[in-house]
Amino acid sequence: MNQHINPTAREDVLPINDDLEIRYSLFLDGTTYVRPLGSWRLWTPQMFVPPDTNRVIGAMYDAGVEWDLYEHVSLAVAGTADYIFTGSAGEISQTWQAGYHNVENGGGYLPRGSFTRHFRNDFELCCVIRRFGRSSGTNYRFDVITEPTALSEAALFVHYAAGPRQRQTDLNTMPGYAVDLAAGGIAIICTTR
Repeated sequence: MNQHINPTAREDVLPINDDLEIRYSLFLDGTTYVRPLGSWRLWTPQMFVPPDTNRVIGAMYDAGVEWDLYEHVSLAVAGTADYIFTGSAGEISQTWQAGYHNVENGGGYLPRGSFTRHFRNDFELCCVIRRFGRSSGTNYRFDVITEPTALSEAALFVHYAAGPRQRQTDLNTMPGYAVDLAAGGIAIICTTR
């Protein structure tokens, strides 16, 4: 049965500032969720640039799925989920697994139309979202990295979404900060535009 309410088994919220929070959502196995059209209207839209390096999003873009780019991050950290999009030739399915994300070009791609997710194997998402009804007017940029790196510019935060430091956040990092990622680690970097 399709549901229009997120079927979560657990949801943990980590506040970042007055604007942003990080949510870890563990979804109930065997449930289906239809993400309704326009449900992401609270997030700040970014200038659209076609995806290039993120092949998870790029494959669906190539198949005719229409995307918009938002101030948002969705990153799978465990389990699997079948994502069903509508492309130019009809429905198309993609199985998301740990490490898949929607980030490129400083924001997160979200399909222009509604889409469906069917959750399996303790699927868990880490999302950076704007807190409901909050906006300081600051514009944010997001990047997802999977290898150790030194920051070339200051960042509002570095959040470790997977790996030994999972759920840890370092705030107000300076240029040269070493993003400490072990094998399988994933970090979300937030800067301001």
